[in-house]
Amino acid sequence: MSEKRKAVQTLSQPRKRVTLTKAQKYQLCLDYQKKPRLTQEQLAIQYGIKQNTVSDILKNKDKWLLLDLDSEESKKQRERPVQFPEVEEAMTLWVTNALEADLVINTDILREKAEFFARSFEVNNFKASNGWISNFKKRHNMKEYVKWGEAASAPLETLNEERQKLREIIKDYDLNDVFNCDETGLYWDLEPSKTLARGPLSGKKKSKKRVTILLTCNATGTEKLTPFFIHTSKNPRALKGKKKDDLPVNYYWNKTAWMQVSIWNDYLKKLDTKMRLQNRKILLLVDNAPVHITNENTQLTNVTLHFLPPNTTSHLQPCDAGIINSFKAKYRKLLVKNRVEAYEISQQLNKGADSLNIHDAIVFCTNAWNAVTQETIYNCWKHTGILPLVNQEEVDESVNQLGEDNQVEREEIQFLIDQLPFDDHMDADEFIHVDDHLKSNEGLTDEEIISLVNLDKNELEVESDEEIPSVISKVQALNDLDDLVMFFKYSSLNNSINQSELNTLQKLRHEVLRSHITDLKQATLDSYFTSNPNNVII
Repeated sequence: MSEKRKAVQTLSQPRKRVTLTKAQKYQLCLDYQKKPRLTQEQLAIQYGIKQNTVSDILKNKDKWLLLDLDSEESKKQRERPVQFPEVEEAMTLWVTNALEADLVINTDILREKAEFFARSFEVNNFKASNGWISNFKKRHNMKEYVKWGEAASAPLETLNEERQKLREIIKDYDLNDVFNCDETGLYWDLEPSKTLARGPLSGKKKSKKRVTILLTCNATGTEKLTPFFIHTSKNPRALKGKKKDDLPVNYYWNKTAWMQVSIWNDYLKKLDTKMRLQNRKILLLVDNAPVHITNENTQLTNVTLHFLPPNTTSHLQPCDAGIINSFKAKYRKLLVKNRVEAYEISQQLNKGADSLNIHDAIVFCTNAWNAVTQETIYNCWKHTGILPLVNQEEVDESVNQLGEDNQVEREEIQFLIDQLPFDDHMDADEFIHVDDHLKSNEGLTDEEIISLVNLDKNELEVESDEEIPSVISKVQALNDLDDLVMFFKYSSLNNSINQSELNTLQKLRHEVLRSHITDLKQATLDSYFTSNPNNVII
């Protein structure tokens, strides 16, 4: 038989469907990352799958690159949904809560709590069998949970000794490869009005308008990693149409906006992957928060964790020595500046000021973190006294410099606060530190866990209390853009506007016009088929 005929026969045979294991998806993403010139078409041929399947896998490459190749999970092809989702979610919240409260977790306690939640949700066919408990532990990697908080708290008189231990550990690393991370709670839309602040600060009701931010930086201040941003809503209205992967933060969500064990381990895996691709070995200093647990399937090859002694983080942790304070001060300054402008516009137009949304908060968060200077970060590390080869004189200088920087920041924020139309405004220092009491996990009762799980899913998917912005029609937008083009062409401002800016305005007009014409064509087709139902295209 000729080669040509063989080829025809091969092409005519139906192609067997190939389903990749999770490990193969990991390898595909790694191949694509290591060889940027490799096309999706070439990957499709290499792995025997369709090109659109390659595209779908690469859209979730961050997820697949976090996979532990030694785990049983890596051998699976598909994920099976849990059988009792309400019980599962409640138990996940309860475990996070128990870890934060430093409670002992064993099989009998897990069984008792699972049966309690099943009764609460009227799940009558649930049984907390040994098999269910075992699978729950596997799903949540509970076999090797370590309670870092069990170590005895370090008394203050041993701080110098602890500093010396840290110097000994750090000296084996280049300072560019020594990192610290920490979470902070943030009231993302709180304005500096004492009246507005009484609600979330009263302690009687947990504010929905809070997020958790995880910040990471190295000892020289030359590297600030993308913040982790934990919100309560998966798809807030302000992020409609925006891909999560395109946001300038690592966006996570859960019903409490807390740091969770699963998110923490995602963070570690992403960081380890990043350093492995850069061929770097780093040291990461972290506090001993109970949620900072390394799951048994989180195998770190390029990140070495070192947990700081309990009750010493305010003295030894660089993020607590002024880095988070600088971030929050810059965030507050951006927020107040935005509010001053919003109130000025509202007075001029005689309408209410536009409210902030979560996209604004993400932008403020990113810009605030970018604005924290290398000098500030390095001074905070020196301030802790944990860096080798830094003498006391340098430590004292860093403290003085931080004090001066903080004073300048406070004065700038106070100047902006004084421009707001409030009779009871906070002072700058109070405003900067308004949410310092927030922990990454505030604790929940069993009743609160049940209430959260019982929330309608849409309340989690989309923020119910976020205002829907009113959008003008495309016709009105075209008319307004026409007016603007004419205004900038022929008004006295013509000399202050360059041609590229005018071109941008005209380009926007063209995009709106194109979209409007498309809508008109579609409306004509819809009208035709509605009035002529017998004209069916076959």
